Amino acid sequence: MRRTCRGAVAAFLLVMASALPQGGPAAAQAGPSVGRGEPAAPTLRWRTGGGNLVTHLAGKPESRQLYQALHGVGAMLGRMNSYGWRNLARRPTPRDFDAAMREAHRAGITPVLLFEYDGSYQVLDPPQPIGSYADWFEAGRVYAQRYRPDGEWGRENGVRGFGATVFSAINEPDVLATIPHAAYHDALAGLADGVHSVDPSLKVVPGGFATCNSQRDPTLRGYGPAIADLLESGKLDGIDLHTYYNARWFPLTRGREFSAQDCFDRVKAAIGLKRDVNFYATEYNIARVEAWEDGKLAASLFLTAIWDHLGVVGADRKRSATVLALPWNLGDTVRVDGPAYAMADTENPWTPDPRAVVLRTVMQLAGDMRFTALDPLDTGMFRLESDEAILLVWQNRPGWTDKPGRTWTVDLPDWARTAELWGFDGLRTVFPVHGGPNSVDVAQENETYMLRVPRRPR
Repeated sequence: MRRTCRGAVAAFLLVMASALPQGGPAAAQAGPSVGRGEPAAPTLRWRTGGGNLVTHLAGKPESRQLYQALHGVGAMLGRMNSYGWRNLARRPTPRDFDAAMREAHRAGITPVLLFEYDGSYQVLDPPQPIGSYADWFEAGRVYAQRYRPDGEWGRENGVRGFGATVFSAINEPDVLATIPHAAYHDALAGLADGVHSVDPSLKVVPGGFATCNSQRDPTLRGYGPAIADLLESGKLDGIDLHTYYNARWFPLTRGREFSAQDCFDRVKAAIGLKRDVNFYATEYNIARVEAWEDGKLAASLFLTAIWDHLGVVGADRKRSATVLALPWNLGDTVRVDGPAYAMADTENPWTPDPRAVVLRTVMQLAGDMRFTALDPLDTGMFRLESDEAILLVWQNRPGWTDKPGRTWTVDLPDWARTAELWGFDGLRTVFPVHGGPNSVDVAQENETYMLRVPRRPR
């Protein structure tokens, strides 16, 4: 995980958490209520966002920068991370997220809560073991009771309909792989049962896994099979996979073998799942280094990565399985996160790097749309619709479609009159079309394309 704080800093924050003042009840929220929660059938905007909104940085420049970035690309979700959500006795500190929640509500961003626990915490002085089922049950109960929509925090602040509906914990346990598998299982079981004791409709997922991507290990160093029963029973809603495409280690240019969809399918097979679980991605990006250092190339590849994540399908190959897809890191500049993953060119004001510009374009075109057809494994095409337009997407790269080339054959509805061809660099051309089959000249192979057909010509 690429974090705003990690390693020794994160460990220090965990040890100091119990010494930090928790504060009193939050003041009533001024202004209109915004960010009212995910719609029942979410549009892409409600599956997109970024992180981390770190609780101890609420109100500081780092948070303001990330909110600027989220607004700048038109996203609605933010992963909200805490290092101080419990004290040294493993008792939850239930007001830890209060200030960050107030800030998120004012900004109109809905939080996805992450309770941080890193494998290195077990060797702190004094050690901080992961804790028991009972420890995690109480944490889940307390935090769900406080931060779910219309929970304690909302009532105290006069806020209706806003809160967290997704709770996650223990990010990337498979990197250090120091947490015993049985203890990891019991912690997530406790968290899930605690959350669901408050509201069974709330979603609990394990924090993201890294090693299907980094090590090509679909067992996730054993942590996947360890929670098989929790996924099968529905206590855990899905699997969160972190995908960092890299020219050497995970090159999407070599085909769909190097995709989020392929990792998702292989992990489910390794776990032996029969239930059709959901897909989450709280981190993904194109590594803008070495052979992919050029900004235009990284942007072109990132468009493929976006649709790879948003377009993940379930076991029947038709159902959209993606709940959320959050790139890392929209708010960071090179100064903070290095050249590989920083998606901001400047700070205060935030300005996007070429990859963030691509995400903004996707949200402008498809943010308010929903999938109506998905075929990532054969044609590499998706179809989305809204009241204003339809959008067709083609992953026109070798290994991502069965017919790569320069001609895209599309079947359009009778009302179609004009179409807009978009690439990673924006609008390419506008041209007349008609109902039925149309042949679209895309000029260049080895790219992802989007075809927008407005219901009423502009």
